Amino acid sequence: MTDRTSPLWAAAERSDGAWEVVDNRTSMLYVIDGTLGARLWQNDQLWTIPLQAAFDVAVSQIQTHPTSNLDDEGLFPFLDVEVGGVTVRYLADDKAHRDTLQVNLDVARPRLRGTADVLLRLRPGVRIDLLHRSVSGNRAGVEYRMPRDPQWRPYTGMLPALPPLLTPPYRRRFSALHAALLVMPSGRSVIVCGNQKAGKTTAARWARDTGLAATATDEVVLLDTMTGVAFGVPLAQAVRQGDQRTTVPLPAGSATHLGATFPIGLVVLTPAPVVPAGFLQAAGTEQESMAWLAEHMRDAGADPAATRRIVRELVSRVHVHRLGVSPWPGLQTDLAAGLAPLLKTLEQS
Repeated sequence: MTDRTSPLWAAAERSDGAWEVVDNRTSMLYVIDGTLGARLWQNDQLWTIPLQAAFDVAVSQIQTHPTSNLDDEGLFPFLDVEVGGVTVRYLADDKAHRDTLQVNLDVARPRLRGTADVLLRLRPGVRIDLLHRSVSGNRAGVEYRMPRDPQWRPYTGMLPALPPLLTPPYRRRFSALHAALLVMPSGRSVIVCGNQKAGKTTAARWARDTGLAATATDEVVLLDTMTGVAFGVPLAQAVRQGDQRTTVPLPAGSATHLGATFPIGLVVLTPAPVVPAGFLQAAGTEQESMAWLAEHMRDAGADPAATRRIVRELVSRVHVHRLGVSPWPGLQTDLAAGLAPLLKTLEQS
């Protein structure tokens, strides 16, 4: 059950979609429908007034927007997503931005509504397609605030805003790899690094379609510097067909893994003939593993010393390989020859 409280009253969403609301002054319990409960929960201003007054305002607002669709623009001008164990609320002034986020990140939306850990406001004109990338200089049009702080602050700095790595819930906590994250049925995972067009998306979709692993991401892996677990940033996949790219959101269900996972393998996709196509080359030393990973490491806000430590700890305990790959359509043959046996072996270990 997801809940939220104020000095005046408390609200909790039940698994059946109804809401329980308690007046803290009288201890009176009310059971209300999902539309009214969601309206009470999502409007910060209502939490500062007595419950009966909040009921009156909420009912009036719902009558202004007569719909039972809780994702309607008038009721929910925001989107909540969970990334790295943190709930982020994106408030977008531009409906087109909200629609894009809702489609591309639908798989990461919380099952039940709850108080967000951090809020981001996206102003008109912001580059929605660059939220997950680092930028040079400050990121115009993006602000953030914490739930109990009414003050909006500029999102200043180069780090991505999806997820917002500069905000307190994430700050200095993560290192990142430019990689896909494949999660096997056991819940353990293999990180697949590679440069642009190396085959990370193809590897993720191939592993999913063959039933060998679910996909957590095909773009950005976050490494928790405190625990060593990995999280995927569940971005929509850019599927290439020749020179064209089509954006395909990650599917809901068991084909997509959300949450933490413990990596036990790491593969660097390497163009043939540097490594023969379909051949797995094991790293001989920890230093060699670090050298292979160097170009795939990304700044996620952690202290440089913490980043080096967590990556070094990772390569010291997992199986590290390079897999030689050729361009499409030979890439799938190379994955079947090299990655499939590795995934099956690690799953049984």
